[in-house]
Amino acid sequence: MIPLSWLLSTLLGAPLAAQTPKPAPPAQPATQTVPAPAPAPVRRRPAAAPTPVTVTITVSDKTGTPIGDASVSMLSDQPREAKTTAGGVARFLTVKPGDYRLRFDRDGFVSLERDLIVKGGAPVTLEITLTPMPAAPAPKTPEAPPSSGNPAPPGDARSLTVVDFIEKNGIRGGDPVKTDQLGCTASANTMLLQIRDQVSEQSRADADETIYVIAGEGSLRLGNKDVPLQASTVAVIPRGTVRGLSRKGKNVLYVLSVVSGPPCTK
Repeated sequence: MIPLSWLLSTLLGAPLAAQTPKPAPPAQPATQTVPAPAPAPVRRRPAAAPTPVTVTITVSDKTGTPIGDASVSMLSDQPREAKTTAGGVARFLTVKPGDYRLRFDRDGFVSLERDLIVKGGAPVTLEITLTPMPAAPAPKTPEAPPSSGNPAPPGDARSLTVVDFIEKNGIRGGDPVKTDQLGCTASANTMLLQIRDQVSEQSRADADETIYVIAGEGSLRLGNKDVPLQASTVAVIPRGTVRGLSRKGKNVLYVLSVVSGPPCTK
């Protein structure tokens, strides 16, 4: 038989035990987040400055012969200049990297300019060829006029009065034409023509003629036309032109003729 006391305790104690809350778990201490340490800065080495180099230049002509005493100019912010040795070598030390303009000058040669780019590191070598200046053309010797073999003398200077000359040397009654030489030079013959009749037509291939009528009347056959003549008439007759003279009226026709071209012969 189950004791009443045990049964009561069981019946009354079970719910009480069931309703009794469980004790809360002990509180955990708050965790603080510790920030991670900042990375240490990276230290970079400074870039090395470009290293200056030596520039060696050899100057020669087209045959490879060195040209000494040539002026070599290096144009930049700080221009530099050097002279080539007897072996044609010019050298620039401690040239910084950069762009340069080189100029080469030497008497007797054409000046030359050349671009140069220098980079740091190995030395720079450059070979330059200069061209000789072109020779100046020789002065032309004036050509001598062609020689005629026996040049004529210059002739004698003369002066006379035509009226007086005619009075002393007038044409005779039976002569159709009278010709007198008044002057003779190396390139002209001056004549006085006294015409009583007709002068046959003629043409000179190597001489020009100028006529001047002193007195009288007549006619000039000039090529294929007739030209009337009277005192003070002047006519120019080029070489190769046919000309003829004739008198008109009763008086003698007096004409001064100057033939120029070939040397005059007396």
